[in-house]
Amino acid sequence: MTGLVGAAATVHAPLILGMPKLAPEAKRVAVDAGFARLRSYVEQCRPDVIVTISSEHITNFLADDCPAFATSSATTNPVQPEFGLAEAEVPSHPAFSSALVSAAQARGVPIEARDGLRLDHGTNLPLSYLTPDYAIPVVPVIVNTVWQPLPPMAQAIELGFALHEAAERSGLRIFAIAAGGISHWVGNARHGDMNEEFDVRFLDMIRHADLAALSALTDAEIDVAGDGAHEVRSWVSVAHAAARAGLVPEVVLEETFVPGWNVSVYQVRWIRAER
Repeated sequence: MTGLVGAAATVHAPLILGMPKLAPEAKRVAVDAGFARLRSYVEQCRPDVIVTISSEHITNFLADDCPAFATSSATTNPVQPEFGLAEAEVPSHPAFSSALVSAAQARGVPIEARDGLRLDHGTNLPLSYLTPDYAIPVVPVIVNTVWQPLPPMAQAIELGFALHEAAERSGLRIFAIAAGGISHWVGNARHGDMNEEFDVRFLDMIRHADLAALSALTDAEIDVAGDGAHEVRSWVSVAHAAARAGLVPEVVLEETFVPGWNVSVYQVRWIRAER
């Protein structure tokens, strides 16, 4: 079987990897166990290519040159050494990157292929847990969730549909990883705050594959969960791709607040429905 064979979503809070011992041991063990389940699932799916959808952290782009969506046409992409991430070159798959760009642009998604992207914690924290040897080629997609205007949710949804289409046509086994969110504030006085009400509501949309509710989310609704909450666009993209592929969501981990890291940790996987 080829196409989109599996998917997962997780937060990418940098202290999870950068300063793990700040968290209470029981919470840390639970989070590690969640990543272990996701890693086992990736191995079970045997992908030829992993597609990550994550957010910009002013690592690759500044306000005067920040595409709504970007991917890399390079054969490898370097890891940004930060928060415990070591320098490395992550292999990519230019042919599938090109196919994804073509499918997305055909759907009106303003995605650009750049000659290489630096992979910071937003992309590489999940990869360091799920495929730490970088043995599987990774096509990174970066979403602008920093600079106004942000891409509309409708474009994130179309990106998901394009991912499914490109995977179906590829003859490859594709695994998608969404990284980011859910509620958090970045670099301001509310850094460390959460909005549990929003998190529960959003996770319920994901859990029940409520694509109509996900599609109806407005920026104003997301704003109440923090500027970092706009990273949920990656989850929305993957949820729509997974639904088109016949995959159903399963919540792997719900840690509503982890002291020390000052984050909530949520993890989901999309699996093949049993018949």
